[in-house]
Amino acid sequence: MQETSGYDPNYVMGRSTAETDRLKRQSQLYDASTWQLLKEAGLSRGMKVLDVGSGAGNVSFIAAGLVGESGAVVGVDSNPAIVEEAAGTARSLGLSQVSFRVGDISTIELDRDFDAVVGRLVLIYVKDPAALIRHLLGHVKPDGIVAFQDLDWGEGPIANPPSPLLSEAWGTVKEMFKRAGLNNRMGLSLHGAFVAAGLPAPRMSLFAPAGGGADFDGYDYMASGLRSNLPHIVKLGVATEAVLAVDSFAERLRAEVVAMQGVFALPTFVGAWSRRRPG
Repeated sequence: MQETSGYDPNYVMGRSTAETDRLKRQSQLYDASTWQLLKEAGLSRGMKVLDVGSGAGNVSFIAAGLVGESGAVVGVDSNPAIVEEAAGTARSLGLSQVSFRVGDISTIELDRDFDAVVGRLVLIYVKDPAALIRHLLGHVKPDGIVAFQDLDWGEGPIANPPSPLLSEAWGTVKEMFKRAGLNNRMGLSLHGAFVAAGLPAPRMSLFAPAGGGADFDGYDYMASGLRSNLPHIVKLGVATEAVLAVDSFAERLRAEVVAMQGVFALPTFVGAWSRRRPG
């Protein structure tokens, strides 16, 4: 592990099949906001883009749509299985301009002529986000784009009327973040990380899917997040598996919210983008 970043490739939420499914559901809910961030940041035809912590490749595929066939996207992730899956998806989509590599983003040898470096839900798992951004700037051209989107768990859920079950789950995950040494406010901390890395103050935006009624995807998404975090929640002594009852959580939350004719928002994603200083 390299001191410049403190990047931990042992992703706290694991690399199970359940986590891969959660990431796919997450993409359905959040991809539109990621597209908007990258579009506003200036990704355009012909650009060469580095996607760090690329996972199943969803951000890489969004970037590919913006840079077109004349551009190139390189995704990097530490997990060989998920890189293989992402590469297979790229082939099935006919995205020949997208490639993936296995490696630690803080140590892997990469080109130094990227027009942009992007990432989603990466910096929250980094001990020193500013140091990692500073390291990545070495792979970006002068005046190149730096764009990240990350989680801001906040003080509590946005729900009307308040949902006791959602508040309990929210507090459980927040405490897990705290005990794991993770910054649950990484989204709003992006500003400070960018500036500390030597970038101009970023432009920022935030997004949170919201809904209610029986068909809202948010119930299953919250349950899948609890399921992926469950080993860490138990290991860190936050709650027991029996108390959380993850297998029934989605249906219990759906029943509670629908009975109250309620609405709630999922965790907020905050986007930030800036440009490397010229020269």
